Amino acid sequence: MEINSDIVLEKARIEDVYPMINLYRLVYGKKYPISYGTDPDLLKSAILDEETHLITVAREKKTNFVCGALIVELDKRFKIGKLLGLVVHPQFQKHKIGQKIVSYVSELLLEKSNLFNSLYATTRTVTVGPQVVFIRNGYMPLGIFPNAHRLSHYETVTLFAKHKKGILEKRIPEKTVMKNILPLYNIVQKMVPKLSIPKEMDEASISRKEFDNEIEFEIIRAPNYVLRKFHERFPNPEDRFFPFHTPNILIADKEGRIEIFAYFSKRDGYCALIKSTVPINELNSKLTSLYMQLDDLGVAYLEVLVNMKFTPFINMLLRGQFVPSAIYPAMREVDGHYEDYVVLSRTMEPLNFRGMAIVSQFKPYIDQYVEAWKRVNLDTLEVIYESN
Repeated sequence: MEINSDIVLEKARIEDVYPMINLYRLVYGKKYPISYGTDPDLLKSAILDEETHLITVAREKKTNFVCGALIVELDKRFKIGKLLGLVVHPQFQKHKIGQKIVSYVSELLLEKSNLFNSLYATTRTVTVGPQVVFIRNGYMPLGIFPNAHRLSHYETVTLFAKHKKGILEKRIPEKTVMKNILPLYNIVQKMVPKLSIPKEMDEASISRKEFDNEIEFEIIRAPNYVLRKFHERFPNPEDRFFPFHTPNILIADKEGRIEIFAYFSKRDGYCALIKSTVPINELNSKLTSLYMQLDDLGVAYLEVLVNMKFTPFINMLLRGQFVPSAIYPAMREVDGHYEDYVVLSRTMEPLNFRGMAIVSQFKPYIDQYVEAWKRVNLDTLEVIYESN
């Protein structure tokens, strides 16, 4: 696809590996958190594997110079794609390469292909430029992840998604959800007035079951072993839904009763809990010691992606100081039905939104997060005054 008479968009080639990495280093520096921008072997493998990746570059025709790039990770089983690594050379930004490359891959995957239901992306908040690119391409803001990544300091990132035409209209939401989740639904409904949203749940009806015995956890950091163990424990791919996250640590009860698989990036302190062999809501208060262990390991941010129908799990996370951060309507298709997911997060670092640059559509998400954080961390404060 031609952007203009000088620049063309096309699939990346093997010889583009080092030009792409040089471009990432020029624009983002050496601390770029995405491995494709620092690991040439990983980037080469991604370019060769067209089943799981679509990597597009903007190329200057006369010189073959790579002046822009975008990586899309593809999950055809779950019909979802993740856009990441959008980069444009500073001298070429006047050509609107970022906007056009996102438009190109979005049209290719959501309109011309019948393989995907939605695409999503996260953007940094040091500048609004990437956010504007996704807004102009029809991507919907769905939430924020405070303190999710550590570069020069802890940064908040945003979540965008775009659905194939008709998907949101076909979706049937849960009838009721917990009160703390409703603000996220209300924000999305203001952007999409026809979107059906649940009603507030009677929380007294939520069943609570808790593991009786004390639990001591060990944390195993052996990526290949952990991945093999994960596939052994969950042989059915349908049970491994957590798009584009591969577990690399195993959190195991010393007596072998419980195993929790997670992804951890030591570089920026990010950790996502992916799957447990026991319903994790049954652990409840037993997780407090685990959070302390993860903090000692260097985890600064914990994230969990939960199907909206798993109310006891959501309830346990809320009681464990997790905060609703983002919502993803119709994230997963199951037997022709489209299910909503919520992201809950817990930051181990002090919240700091100073210096953030966000488009106006994210302001309601910031407001609801702050209110939810206050309820979780401040409203439970009990003060007792002595009587004279």
